[in-house]
Amino acid sequence: MTEDDIVKLLRPTVDVDLVGDDLVVRMSGLGMVLACRRLLRIPADHIRGVAVQHRDRLPGLGLQFPGLAVPGVLYAGSFGVGTERSFWNVRRAELVLRVECHTGAEFRRIVLQVADPTVLARRLRPVLGAYVPPETS
Repeated sequence: MTEDDIVKLLRPTVDVDLVGDDLVVRMSGLGMVLACRRLLRIPADHIRGVAVQHRDRLPGLGLQFPGLAVPGVLYAGSFGVGTERSFWNVRRAELVLRVECHTGAEFRRIVLQVADPTVLARRLRPVLGAYVPPETS
């Protein structure tokens, strides 16, 4: 294994794209290892919409399984149970992409750190719709 391979492994990346009628999330590097997932494939009709949101204004995580949470540093993997189950792949980003799903989908929400969540949300909204998070006090 070369030094470049090690750097690539340690640099987590999340790629999000629309493939046919599915939202496809591909993870690589350390983020993939910690999240225990390489790929998420969510049918577009399971998604209520997407939003860009400040990480601190998101709902709580719930029980971790399988997942790793280091508050303020890293959230990776599946959290919560039943209809409150969510998937996170976020490090220290302030703004994240929030994908809110309909009841019955594998996850209620998917929260991702991507290079530019605003640009990605703008590209996804024509197909997946916009999600307006409720105001929290």
